[in-house]
Amino acid sequence: MAGFRTIVINKRCKLESQLGSLVIRSEIEERIHISEIETLIIESAAVALTAALVVDLTETGANIIFCDRKHLPSSVFMPVHAHFSAAKKIKEQIAWSDDLKLQCWKQVVVEKIRQQALHLSDLNCAEEYCLLTNYQNNVTNGDDNNYEAQAAAIYFRTLFGSDFNREIACFENDALNYGYTIIMATFVREISACGYLTELGIWHRGIENAFNLASDLMEPFRAIVDRAVVKIPNEQKITYKRYMLKILYSRIKVNEENQSLIPAIRIYLHRVFRFMRNEITDIFGIDILSEEE
Repeated sequence: MAGFRTIVINKRCKLESQLGSLVIRSEIEERIHISEIETLIIESAAVALTAALVVDLTETGANIIFCDRKHLPSSVFMPVHAHFSAAKKIKEQIAWSDDLKLQCWKQVVVEKIRQQALHLSDLNCAEEYCLLTNYQNNVTNGDDNNYEAQAAAIYFRTLFGSDFNREIACFENDALNYGYTIIMATFVREISACGYLTELGIWHRGIENAFNLASDLMEPFRAIVDRAVVKIPNEQKITYKRYMLKILYSRIKVNEENQSLIPAIRIYLHRVFRFMRNEITDIFGIDILSEEE
């Protein structure tokens, strides 16, 4: 089981494993017990790390995220085997019916739009809230009318201005992408820990995307990142990545129980997989709790 600390490495150093600890060797030597690490983010391209460290982190279930030379997340390390009955789960996954996939995607999209609408409601955007609620109520199996994209267009332009889109280079997109990668890494690890393949999605089917299933199932949790980006104070925009790490400590209500982010994702994923086994008919709901609550 992974730990509880997020470690960011943003300077030239060597990382290695020694007697159960991550050893950071630079001007000074620092040690952190590997069992405490939930996520390790390598921001600098001038970092060298040993294979032994990667193996030890993998065995504890820690996330390892590598960043590019612009210090933005570029890859996630994923273990090959993380569940004792992975072969059985993979056979089950391959046999998921198209009808169940469409039903599951409908519930995911409905919940994603609901989370976006709730965020707009909290920002007192009543007209846009009503539009998204209408989309939410009309999503069909498989989202044939593509309400997900229509809702997203309204949602992001309401948050960041009428000229905003997700393809332009800007601070908001950098911050969103950074936060989404942190959420994605957690989903990749937890899906793998459940014994399923992240490559086989229910909706995303990119042949070059190793994380199709994680891309599908993380959708309702993106609002956690969106809320954080909107709240970044101007004076912290230069160091936004440190601010964005707060999303790992978000409080979420899942099935009437308050949880931190990682346990909430686990509960949600188990409900998704139970749904895909025809054991339950309703996956949700979740509520993102504010810090004050």
